[in-house]
Amino acid sequence: SAFVWRTLSNLIQETMKQEPQQHDQKVIIGLPNASFIGLKQLADIISWMEEESINYNSKSSKHNSRNLIIHASVEEDSPIPTIILSVTCAKQQTDSDGNLNDDEDAIRLKNHHNEYIVKERTKSWVERILVKMGICPFTKSVTKSGHGLGDVGVPVGKIAYHYSNALDFQIATLMADTWEAISNMIQAGPSGKDGISSILLAAPEFDHNFSFWAGPIFAILEANVGAASAEPIIGVVCFHPQYKTPDGSSFPGFGHMHSSPRLSKWVKDNDVELFDKLEMKDVSAGGAFQRRTPHATINILRAEQLEAAEGRRSTGSLYSTNIRTLFEVGFDKLDEDLKKEQQLV
Repeated sequence: SAFVWRTLSNLIQETMKQEPQQHDQKVIIGLPNASFIGLKQLADIISWMEEESINYNSKSSKHNSRNLIIHASVEEDSPIPTIILSVTCAKQQTDSDGNLNDDEDAIRLKNHHNEYIVKERTKSWVERILVKMGICPFTKSVTKSGHGLGDVGVPVGKIAYHYSNALDFQIATLMADTWEAISNMIQAGPSGKDGISSILLAAPEFDHNFSFWAGPIFAILEANVGAASAEPIIGVVCFHPQYKTPDGSSFPGFGHMHSSPRLSKWVKDNDVELFDKLEMKDVSAGGAFQRRTPHATINILRAEQLEAAEGRRSTGSLYSTNIRTLFEVGFDKLDEDLKKEQQLV
């Protein structure tokens, strides 16, 4: 997945530098170790992005200046699994004076985030919420996680902090950055000096559109995990500075906070005193602040760690305790502290 996404990202960037044209920029990739089914599913994901207009043609993007047509297909008759990627730049949008809109490099300059600062903001959040407040009982420091699971075969490993400078329409770049981080984690293994327990990948350009991040972006990521047959290896979890707890009216997808009604039931079952103090909006806030990071963030965990953690903890009791902790701190104070982290330089 990482190689295909990076190739597509590079192909898009090269096409963006060309004059609008009607013929395709095309790359053919043979992947002898891939499965035809998995590669077909990945091609379907890429083509779905085009059909749903959530890539370079996305209305959600504040940067979009070109109309790209992106397509992927699998060569059925090839002796090895082969995917064909094609990109066409059909037109460029102009401003009211007929001038071309800002090019990609100019946009990136205007919206540049410092990688070091972004990672430090994420680390500050980990220390404040996960470590000091104990919201994640298996994270005891800003550098490592997986604590308390050694007796069930899960070693303590490093937290790998990653950064994606993908603009909010560069879905292929974001996916390439994410899958390269996942590949690095798998290659490093879970233990030893270089062992990686989990990943926190921040993508600041997606900070201002939670529905886009939690909806299409995570739908693509989850579908890609399935296409790569990676469910036994990893799980992905959604974090965002505007995170909203699902209201329970529909299934939000995997990787999201439990719904407000379910959280409320758990509080009632485990902490009647607190339940009597809370309105549903407080329960929702208590869920949301467990997922509100300084920047849009993808958390990747090892599947065996997720399974061990689920077996070790009492889910209802944990979330009830977390909501009490956050309620006692105060939601206004939590919001204030989050804003301070977003401004760290």
